[in-house]
Amino acid sequence: MKNKSYTTIEEDLLLLSHKCNNHAISLREILSILSEKGLSLIILFLSLPFCQPLQIPGLSTPFGLAIAFIGLKMAFGNYVWLPKRILAKSINAHTLQKITNNILWLVKKMKRWVHPRMIYLCHSTLFQIINGFLLFLLGICLAMPLPIPFSNLLAAWSIFFIGFGSLEDDGVFILIGYLISFCTFIFFISTILALKYLI
Repeated sequence: MKNKSYTTIEEDLLLLSHKCNNHAISLREILSILSEKGLSLIILFLSLPFCQPLQIPGLSTPFGLAIAFIGLKMAFGNYVWLPKRILAKSINAHTLQKITNNILWLVKKMKRWVHPRMIYLCHSTLFQIINGFLLFLLGICLAMPLPIPFSNLLAAWSIFFIGFGSLEDDGVFILIGYLISFCTFIFFISTILALKYLI
């Protein structure tokens, strides 16, 4: 199987950056531009804003729901659609430029450790369903408005590793995503139970 090149990722992201041309761009347009590279690159784009302590307010719910629906699409094929309300969400040029620059920086940093291995975790039917369903659950976690600082970090990094591993045919990155996902679910379940007890 042919490995996907980082140059192609850079070209797609730079095209997205230039496409906004100093004006807001909708999530529908973003998905359209990135769709040729596949759903995995879209997952990276949607998760990265929440992989850092200082996050962009107002995006976790629409981006999380978009990730959830895309996860279902990855698991079950073309029978899942995104609600128009989510697709209509606009992102200003400054925010879009910041996200694309961060993705490009992170991809370049991780390049030395990535190569195709344990490809069955990326492309077998069973693991496509597992990965897609995990992304669905993680997207829901990301979309939840928990009143706790940095609560999105674990979910976002889980999504990023699964998406990046799928994009680059690297099962080791997907396994890392599984491990962080387990920690994410433990954290969210514990938090919800604690909040329920306090209320």
